[in-house]
Amino acid sequence: MDGILTVVSHPDDETFGCGGTLALHARESKVLCLTCNPRNRMYELRRACNILGVSDPKVFDEDNVFHSKELVQRVTDVIVAERPRIIITHLPFDYHTDHRASYDVVKEAIEWAAHTTTYPKPWLVERLLLMEINTLIPSPQILVDVSDTMDRKRAAIAAYDSQLAKFPWGYYQRFNDKKAELRGAQGNCQFAEFFSEESLAKNGPFYVMKSTRNLLR
Repeated sequence: MDGILTVVSHPDDETFGCGGTLALHARESKVLCLTCNPRNRMYELRRACNILGVSDPKVFDEDNVFHSKELVQRVTDVIVAERPRIIITHLPFDYHTDHRASYDVVKEAIEWAAHTTTYPKPWLVERLLLMEINTLIPSPQILVDVSDTMDRKRAAIAAYDSQLAKFPWGYYQRFNDKKAELRGAQGNCQFAEFFSEESLAKNGPFYVMKSTRNLLR
């Protein structure tokens, strides 16, 4: 794949968190959703991803996200199979317990995916980006100008009828618009999505290349 794998807890997280960025990189992007409860949200997820241009989102059958050996293994298998250069997931300090658990699962799965003793063709993820959904990042490091794809993000948000119905005053629509506008003002563009980048430890025995002789290369 050599692209972007976005691992989220629930249908709608991918759109609310990084829908504009996914639309910008649609051909190189895949989505893995760890839960789908109730099941009809799967249709909303597929509809939203289709609007963003991301094909065939993969959905696990978990009702909630718990950090477990079994779930870590399932996510690791997807990482090794898809071979993404970048993974996007939740913040470790997000207000939602499923989101925080997803971060823990993904972080451990990234390490296991590189184990040469576990996989005949292990995979090293280069970058881990953490997105903001309802919990904002205090000091984001990565800015993505999504001015050209904001309308597609709005249309994908509109695909989540079951979630939008929870707040008939338009909370999700208004919050995502204001968030993108705020980040756009910070990034000198019309609309933006911000991410925090987390360094990945590469000092374990399963990483062949661990040291450098030149920081400028």
